[in-house]
Amino acid sequence: MKFKANQIISSNGKNYKITNVLGEGGQGVVYLAECEGKQYALKIYLNKPHSDFRYNLKNNIEKGSPSKTFLWPKALVEGDDYFGYLMDLRPSNYVSFISYLTGKNKFKDQSTLLRWCIELCLSFKKLHEKGYSYQDLNDGSFFLDKDTGDLLICDNDNITADKKNLGILGKMRYMAPEIVRGDIDPLTKEAQMPDVHSDRFSLAVILFLALCLGNPYEGERLKDYPITNEKSEYEMYGENPIFIYHKENRTNRPIRGYHSSVLHRWPQLPTYIKEAFHRTFVDGLDDRENERTTELEWLRLLTRYRDELISCSCGAQYAYGAFEKTQKNACPLCQSQNQGQYCILYVGKHRILLEPNKKLYAHHIDKFSSLYNDEIGEVIQNKKNPALWGIRINIGNDILVKDSTGKEKTIAAGGVIPIIQGLKIKFNETTIGEIR
Repeated sequence: MKFKANQIISSNGKNYKITNVLGEGGQGVVYLAECEGKQYALKIYLNKPHSDFRYNLKNNIEKGSPSKTFLWPKALVEGDDYFGYLMDLRPSNYVSFISYLTGKNKFKDQSTLLRWCIELCLSFKKLHEKGYSYQDLNDGSFFLDKDTGDLLICDNDNITADKKNLGILGKMRYMAPEIVRGDIDPLTKEAQMPDVHSDRFSLAVILFLALCLGNPYEGERLKDYPITNEKSEYEMYGENPIFIYHKENRTNRPIRGYHSSVLHRWPQLPTYIKEAFHRTFVDGLDDRENERTTELEWLRLLTRYRDELISCSCGAQYAYGAFEKTQKNACPLCQSQNQGQYCILYVGKHRILLEPNKKLYAHHIDKFSSLYNDEIGEVIQNKKNPALWGIRINIGNDILVKDSTGKEKTIAAGGVIPIIQGLKIKFNETTIGEIR
């Protein structure tokens, strides 16, 4: 059912005034609606969903959102001939992930892009820990603040309990191959439905798109199909998917002049990120439960990538020492050898390359923390002498530092830790870092 501007609809004793159309898709129409002086986004389904879908949506509303990054349904809106739900409006500073993929919008820099990827993985980790699976990952579900790397996830009405499905399988090019093929689940003896493991495959596709601006299965094989139709998609993404950077099967490499972004960006990825993609897109096809990179594994790899970023004079950011030995210190963009000496902060297993504006995060000093994007410190330069760097830190307690001569000093919360070779930093009773 569709509504007109200024039309009033009622539900649960409240009146909603339709003021505008925000968007329209296959399932329904999203309106701008006013109620009691506040504006909301109101999705009304074109056809009233079946009872299981309505019950699931009601249940999700009652349980609440697993994370603030989800634009979660707030309340049902229903009448005799319509059904939908309210959600908060998407803030104006967020742009669509699709606009990033098409080049209309770009992240401020590489570290901001990685922050968004980390937030994405953290959001799905929280979703799965709540017993949900998203089931319908695609490029249209995600939004970003290109200046901060903040994430917003929309279209959450198809989220349901893991291993339960309400009829939505996903979008081609993002669905796991076993879902495309309709493989028989050995336990239920029915067609495989979307679950956590298929979510992880789709998550890897989104990450590959974010980092490489291309689909992991679209390469030379596109030449085999004059047009893209249901048959070609079934073969490419379901029946015989071949990762474009498969180590042994080179038949589906990116096409020069057509997949320029992928050809440019893939070499810039650290080896450990490439290995994680290969594991999911190759080994994960045969062993969906054990060989698909998990959210926690992605979080560890992507935060490492961010920690090891350094800036080149050409403006590029890349992970220091993360490539083959022949190009260990070379900028992947301009190929210049970076011969500079870098100060590195070692904290536990973390190796943080220090340069102006580099951030420290809560998980650096607390190995049990899941606050991967919560900043606790930043590298700053002395205003009078830019050659002098320090780490402005604020973790709520004093910090004890000791230089190479054994001299100790206490840094108050909000103070600046000098970046000095050999300096040891006692962040708390269990965490000690050292600058080398």
